[in-house]
This record gives sequence, structure tokens and C-alpha cells, in this order.
Amino acid sequence: MQHRNKKVVAALAVIALAGAVPLLGSHSERAAAAASSAPAWTIQPGDTLAFSVGNGSDTIAAKFAKWGGTINLDPDNPGPAAIHINVDLTSASIGDSFKDQLLQGDEFFDTPANPTATYDSSSVTAQGGGAFLAHGTLNLRGMAMPQDVQFHLTGSGAQRHVEGTASVARIPYGIGNGEHGNGLDASVKVTFTFDATRQ
Repeated sequence: MQHRNKKVVAALAVIALAGAVPLLGSHSERAAAAASSAPAWTIQPGDTLAFSVGNGSDTIAAKFAKWGGTINLDPDNPGPAAIHINVDLTSASIGDSFKDQLLQGDEFFDTPANPTATYDSSSVTAQGGGAFLAHGTLNLRGMAMPQDVQFHLTGSGAQRHVEGTASVARIPYGIGNGEHGNGLDASVKVTFTFDATRQ
């Protein structure tokens, strides 16, 4: 699964808009997709995955240039969904060389030890009006914790537009656990948007 099969969710601790570069499909990703009877969707070029976190009177934003995965979802029957997302943490960028270096270090993502984050969901509930809530697990810095992701679908048939958000608690993952994290809000807002085509 090396094609652009990416997913509508992604939850992490520090990300901003980025061009999508899919990662290699993993065994767990293929297994999840195979276990779902729901249609598969392909993320189209031009997608974004972004984060923002308050820092006193300022807001810090960053981006991931590389993320990918699979999504199997029937919007009319979202229960048997299978979502798997890989995020290459080494591709995160704030746009400032000093802050980018800190982001990769042990106070934040610690990418030498944990270069990848994953999000998995097999439970999606419809909330009405095109809104959905994915219940899943975010694995970040070697720790796996429950994480909900909200998203909204517009369009019809085989063409959909997806916009979503998640609020990720950074402290339990050890994100911003040193002096450079002082002053950061405890929650990080993740946003994403993309067009998807049913396979």
C-alpha cells in the first residue's frame, strides 16, 4: 500500500499544514483494511495536516510534510470503519531552525527514538449533518492512549471533502517536558483538510 491512501484523521501533538507524502503501508494497516467491509478512500494531492498550541500570548504552529495510511469508511454506515494513519515526526517543521531542532529533540518528539506516530480507529459514529467522531488510539513517543477525532464530510458519491479537528493532551505523552515547554498550553489543536476519492 504505497499509494496515497491517507486518512481523515490524525492526532498528534504538534503539526501544521503540509503537502502529503504517503508512508509505506504497514502490516497492521493492511490487516485493518482487510478486516473492514467499508469502501476504501484515497487522499488527493493538496491535503493539509496542521497543529497550533498556545504559548503565552503567542501561538505556535508547525507542519508535517510526510504522513499517510488507509481509510475504509461508509458515510451511510460508519460503524465498520478501519482507519490507520502514520505520521513521520521527522518531517515536522515550524519554519524556524532553532524551534525545529527543539521539536525533534527529547523535550518534544524525541524523533531519534520515536520517529513515527500512529493513529488507529475501528469505531466511527455519525453525529448528523455530515459530522462524524472517530474513537481511536494515538501512539506517540512509545505511549498509546485513547484519542477522539472529529471530522466533517461534504460532497457526495465517490468525491468527498474532509475537514477535521482533534484536541491532544501533550503532557501525558511527555511533549514539552523541559524548560522550553514552559508556557505551552496543555492541549494542542490538530486540524486537517483534504479531498478524498472512493476507490
